[in-house]
Amino acid sequence: MLASRWCALLLLLISGIAPGCSSSVETPSRVTVLVTNKTCAPGPCAAIRVLAFPDNQPNTPGGAWSLNLGVVSTASACVVLPPIAAFYVIAEPKHDTTTFTWTTARHVTLGGQPAAASTLQASSSTDAFVPMSAAGWSVELPGGTRAVPAAPCTP
Repeated sequence: MLASRWCALLLLLISGIAPGCSSSVETPSRVTVLVTNKTCAPGPCAAIRVLAFPDNQPNTPGGAWSLNLGVVSTASACVVLPPIAAFYVIAEPKHDTTTFTWTTARHVTLGGQPAAASTLQASSSTDAFVPMSAAGWSVELPGGTRAVPAAPCTP
């Protein structure tokens, strides 16, 4: 009798329907950002590269870690923040690797720069925000200081 109860409990645990079990880990989600290109007023639009700067920045000689979200060459465009991104620091001579993982559940800042410029010295201009706290965001770049919650846009 006792053996059959243990077997039933084991079956419940294996099948994942054990009572009281739940996950508190939030699944990162895809988040969109509507970027208004501030270079378009008053003249022709200049192409700007939109970069996201995760909050867990390693100290590297190459500058800040950034995610390239795309180039905006019109008055506005929709870009997508990936749900998850990783940055690897490989130490020589043993090839020890440290991984920095970012998700949309963590803080990020945004920046815009001329599309042809090197990203080595790029920097953000906005305050930090948690992308996953809204389905979509809106920001003016380059130079905008705040991303604001907005309806999701279509890339």
